[in-house]
Amino acid sequence: MQSLNSVNWINVLLVIVLTSFATMFAMANLTPIQLHFLGVSSGSVPLYIPVFTAFMLGFFGGVLALTFSRRKHKHEISRLKQENERLQREVDNLRNIPLQDDV
Repeated sequence: MQSLNSVNWINVLLVIVLTSFATMFAMANLTPIQLHFLGVSSGSVPLYIPVFTAFMLGFFGGVLALTFSRRKHKHEISRLKQENERLQREVDNLRNIPLQDDV
């Protein structure tokens, strides 16, 4: 239980550090810009907004991809466990068959 508590403190510390860096980045990049994409123009927005938006879209895209990958691997593990149990039962049944003498 001790290591779980230290992991929680590490997570809290990591969140504080990343939030601090994000805040410093935002404060250093308040320059207003206009975005132009596929013929659509935005109003004047601070530079950090499109940067954070792109970061968050990438982050959530990665989480989504990881979720599908993890689901696929969990399904594969479940299938392999079932096959392992079936094969183990087969081996146990073969061990319990009495030997026949060829006389």
